[in-house]
Amino acid sequence: MAPRRNALLPVALLVPALALAPVLAWGGGAKKKADARAPSRDYSSTCTQGNAKYAAHDFDGAIALYRKAIDRSPHQGLAYYLLGEAQLAAGNLADAEVSWGRAAAETGEKDPALQARILFVTADLKERQKKWEDAKAAWQVYLDWAHRFPDVGVFPASAQSREAVLDTVMKQDKAYEVVRQRIAASADGGVFSDPSKSPPAR
Repeated sequence: MAPRRNALLPVALLVPALALAPVLAWGGGAKKKADARAPSRDYSSTCTQGNAKYAAHDFDGAIALYRKAIDRSPHQGLAYYLLGEAQLAAGNLADAEVSWGRAAAETGEKDPALQARILFVTADLKERQKKWEDAKAAWQVYLDWAHRFPDVGVFPASAQSREAVLDTVMKQDKAYEVVRQRIAASADGGVFSDPSKSPPAR
C-alpha cells in the first residue's frame, strides 16, 4: 500500500497562517496619503452593511453588498479586500484570489496598512491552495512591504516563520516524490516487485 502523503508532513506545517484579526476589527493603523481619494459615505455604509452580514455568517449577503460597494467606487481597494474575505469564508478560494489581486492593484501605497493586510492574506491563501513556491514568494513580498512600512501594523516575524516552514514542506514534498516514483516503478513490475530483476543473493 502506498504511504499517505500527509504522513510525511507534520500536522503543524499544514495549518495555514492565522488571520491577523477579525475582518470587523480591522481599522487601518496608518494615515493615508493626502492625495488618496476618500470613499463616499454610501460606499462606507455599504461596506459596513456587508460586514454585518459577514459577522452573521451570511457570506452570500456580504458578497452582494461588497459588490454593490465596488460598483459605487470601483477604484477603492477596501471593498475588494472585504469581498475576498467573504469569498474565502464561503469556500471560493479562486474568487478570493482574484478579488485580492484587484484590491492590491487599487490600494498600493495609497493605504500601506490595507496593502499589508492584502499581501498577508494573499500569502496565506497560497498556503491554503498548497502552492508552496508561490506562497513563499508571496510571503517575501509581504516581508519586503513590512520593511518599507514598518509602522503600519505589520508582522515580519510571521512572514519569516512561514518561509522557514515552507522550506521544510517543499523539502518533504521532494522526498515524497522520490518515494512515489519508486512505488510507481514497483507497481509497473520494476525492481521492487519483479524477482527476475532482483540482485542475486549473496
